[in-house]
Amino acid sequence: MKKAIPWLSLILGIIFSTIIWIYISLPYDLTNTIKGYYSLNKINPLNDTLRGLFFIFFPLFLYLITFIKFNKELITKKIFQSKHTVPNKNIDYLCVILIIFSFLEFYTLNYNNFLGSIDVHHEGTFLTAQLNYFSKNQIWTGTFFDYGFLGNSIGMFSHSIFDDYSIGIQRFFFKSLILLNKVLIILICRKIIISIHFTSKKEILFLIFSLSSITLASFYEHVTPFHPRIFIYLIFTLLVFNIVTAKNNSYVVSFLAGFFSLLSILFYWDIGTYINVLLIIFLIYLFLIKNYGNFYSIILGILSSWIIFFIFIPGSEIKEFFNQYFIIINVSDYLIGIEFPKPFSDKSTRHTKALLLIILSGVFLINYIFNKLKNESLESKFLLFFIFISSILFLKSGLTRSDGPHIKYSSGQYTLLIFFFISYYLIYFTNKLKFFYKINYFFEKKKYFVTLSIIICFLFIFQNNYFSFLNIFNSAKNFHAITKIDDKEFLDNDYYKFIEIYKDLVKDENCVQQFTDDNAIPYLIGKPTCTKYYVNGHIIQNWTEDNFIEELKLFKPNYIVYSSKINWFKNRNNAPNADKFILNNYKLFKDLSPWKIYRKNNFN
Repeated sequence: MKKAIPWLSLILGIIFSTIIWIYISLPYDLTNTIKGYYSLNKINPLNDTLRGLFFIFFPLFLYLITFIKFNKELITKKIFQSKHTVPNKNIDYLCVILIIFSFLEFYTLNYNNFLGSIDVHHEGTFLTAQLNYFSKNQIWTGTFFDYGFLGNSIGMFSHSIFDDYSIGIQRFFFKSLILLNKVLIILICRKIIISIHFTSKKEILFLIFSLSSITLASFYEHVTPFHPRIFIYLIFTLLVFNIVTAKNNSYVVSFLAGFFSLLSILFYWDIGTYINVLLIIFLIYLFLIKNYGNFYSIILGILSSWIIFFIFIPGSEIKEFFNQYFIIINVSDYLIGIEFPKPFSDKSTRHTKALLLIILSGVFLINYIFNKLKNESLESKFLLFFIFISSILFLKSGLTRSDGPHIKYSSGQYTLLIFFFISYYLIYFTNKLKFFYKINYFFEKKKYFVTLSIIICFLFIFQNNYFSFLNIFNSAKNFHAITKIDDKEFLDNDYYKFIEIYKDLVKDENCVQQFTDDNAIPYLIGKPTCTKYYVNGHIIQNWTEDNFIEELKLFKPNYIVYSSKINWFKNRNNAPNADKFILNNYKLFKDLSPWKIYRKNNFN
């Protein structure tokens, strides 16, 4: 009966959190002028964050209290027992095998499957940003970045490899980032498994855990939990795990981890913010366990990165960097937010599932940390706690833009935790089965171990199409197909005709400007944007609108693309004064519906 009480309290906590959901509501900010879902419905965007946090932590708090109170005989007094990791060559072999198969999977991709029409809004966000960077020789003063400087301009990395940049190369590079994510996930899984104290069957545990985890970074899905952007978080996590599991102080690795305070924000505004919060939590952990060497090394890395930034980056760029960060952090919720639905309500299945899975991972974690029967190391407890806190932070993206893709984007960390605990308890409860010992016999013999591991990896990774493995012989052809294909192959006929007409009109112009949500136009024309605002959604009254008008007056483009197939943010009219300025100073020149090109009134 005592074992059931914590679960009963958890269920009651979830029921109470569901009932109280709508009552967690802050007053709407009447001074807000940004038009979007929240302003239309007069909803404070912080409601979703507070509701989500309460829904997760209140049931977990009840579970923790009752678990400790009614299971005192199970509670360990050695929560902070440190146990150094023991090297395991078999896991190292498995790690290498898995990484090799990840590369094989990458080389067997048929890139003809990735040659669809361009997503002019999202892909254009990357394509035009890097064009602006190369053309203007400016960073933030030349471009208002949607995701972040290095994130939006990630094409500069592929440009250095291919000495070229195109739609195909960008898609290839993003698939390469998925490969990188798979490798990082495997290495992270290795760190977790070798840090645990329980079981002599770590090889089987690692194989089950890692094989399931790498599915979270998929080459084939358009929306995947460990998406290309998250690689910077995975690198940082691996550094942290190396510090935690190292036998001695890792001053160099700690110093590098500190550099991610700046580096992560240079890549992505949101992920960089999450990583800085995780850095603070990690520093608190190091301080509590009196690991002052790594503690001060990380702080030194943080200070060094920002000092270098302030020394080598011009003051005007630094000012604009902080300006853009402040604006993005403050306007994103109002600009792109969608209210997170009440759990268990109509059409909330995916949303409720996400919250319940996080709660489930929290329950697993509580049992893992406090149950003395597990007798696990402090290191493994912190690694899993780190991933759990990460899942809460990254859920913010799903709470802000609570549609299907963003919920899935933010699901990687807690799903990884679920996979670990399922694998862990699977081995835990089958440890004494004779069948299990027979399987383990093969893992104890090196020649059987390697052979069996290769077979399992092959059967699992290529399970959907074993014949796709033959594509490896055409990998060079596949790479050529995606990286050398002309950009026009990604455009439909009407769009291509429009681009050609507009390109001819602005052939003598130094820059172009669109007042629409088609972010790919400047890239396809081959000219930088006249203003820094290449994403129309960032032209916002009382925030950036006046600056946009000033830059438009300064650079005086003769032509402006006023509308296109995509006018999501434009139709909200968040920049009424900018719209009025354009209509007063430009007139319709060509109507190529849905594209409309305006020309300056005093055009010579």
